[in-house]
Amino acid sequence: MHRHFPLRLSLASTLLATSALLCTPAAQAFGIGDLVNVAKPAAGSASVDPDGFLKAAANAEKLMSNSLKLLVGSLSSKEEAAKFDAKMQAAEKSTDPAEVNAQKLEIQKEAAATIAAESGKADIKNRINKLDSAQRKQLGAAAFNFSLALLQDKALIDQSKGLISGMSANPALLGKLGNVKDAVSSLTNQIETGSKVGGLMPEIFSTVGVKAPASKDDKPKEMTVSNDV
Repeated sequence: MHRHFPLRLSLASTLLATSALLCTPAAQAFGIGDLVNVAKPAAGSASVDPDGFLKAAANAEKLMSNSLKLLVGSLSSKEEAAKFDAKMQAAEKSTDPAEVNAQKLEIQKEAAATIAAESGKADIKNRINKLDSAQRKQLGAAAFNFSLALLQDKALIDQSKGLISGMSANPALLGKLGNVKDAVSSLTNQIETGSKVGGLMPEIFSTVGVKAPASKDDKPKEMTVSNDV
């Protein structure tokens, strides 16, 4: 029997907590603070499409993970990036979706902690400037895609309220309701994790000459990530 990854917050509390996270100084500096009105669909326009929602959530999670891996490799070391990749690959081998989500969350937290530690070092800007052009391009792409993943996470969380309401009223979709709620919990955790390193993104953008994504619909930048997670 499928075990659902327990929601840590009710949906209403999740939305409030997410909005609060995106209004923090770090989030504002990151360029993702004023998203509430941008991300919400127009009244009555939301469709009840759990499969589409779950696919979009999985894509956002993959974009986040690959961005974190490249950020770790660029700001710390290739060895740390390899450790991150190995842990993510091991997590995927679990047959329990809830266990996979839990392990990935912890791995992402570890990566965020590594990035945060590196960003706190006095020579961070000098080290970025010493990267060659290809490395700087990849770092810029990782920072852009990391930001884009957070924009997508926020939009999906906003969308989920109407989706869950619509699914609850449709007996044919109740079997997928648990998966959608699990995805909402995972998206919220990704934003919480991402907010811890979001303050570094403006420094990267300015140093490598890349602009932050303007919306969740921006196209991801190409990244060279071996063994995508």
